[in-house]
Amino acid sequence: MSVSPSLAYWPQARSALYGPASSTYRQHMNTQTHLLIAGALFARPGMPLRNTAVVIGALVPDLAIYTLFAWSKFAGIPEATVWRQLYWQEPWQTWTAAGNSIPLYMVALLLGVIFLRQASNTWRIGLVLTFVSLAALSHIAGDMPVHVDDAHRHFWPISDWKFISPISYWHPDHHGDAFGIFEAVLGFALAALLFVRFKVWWVRALLIVMMIAYVAVPFYFYWQMSGA
Repeated sequence: MSVSPSLAYWPQARSALYGPASSTYRQHMNTQTHLLIAGALFARPGMPLRNTAVVIGALVPDLAIYTLFAWSKFAGIPEATVWRQLYWQEPWQTWTAAGNSIPLYMVALLLGVIFLRQASNTWRIGLVLTFVSLAALSHIAGDMPVHVDDAHRHFWPISDWKFISPISYWHPDHHGDAFGIFEAVLGFALAALLFVRFKVWWVRALLIVMMIAYVAVPFYFYWQMSGA
């Protein structure tokens, strides 16, 4: 089976942009992958409140990352400086730990279930809490097995312990090349599933954009690497 050139140079482009294997690089699995996983698990047609909660939950664990990235662009800070230095400093480390905390989402999930079982005026709150928490936990479940030296403190604030996986979603020395291809294939499959499930035109348009991103993102890193 042939592999798209963009998929073939994806991990190498990211690695080259941020330095050799010894350099620290910080990002996540593609955002659209987390959205697609959560959507496939929890999103259903005709349930706008539930689906909105799913989207929010899939994004919340990386909120600190999005904020740091946006602020660095506004401040004109080079990306290499952001991921090699600023990300590892406070308050970003604590905010990232909070956004990726399994205990916090479990508490929110418990509250959501309680509210769902209470009077009718609280069921919307319960629905949002439940599906934000479930989607966030699915995000964490996707991240946890593919982080090596960039692992999160998933049990903050109870513990600072990190699960150090032998597999990295990006690092070529830890199967990053193979995982990059696997992630893209998984993303296309999930997008196709959701394309069949949802008939609304704008949802299908978003799914197409997400699939395009699996090609556009590698070209972006290649462009950054080449200094274009």
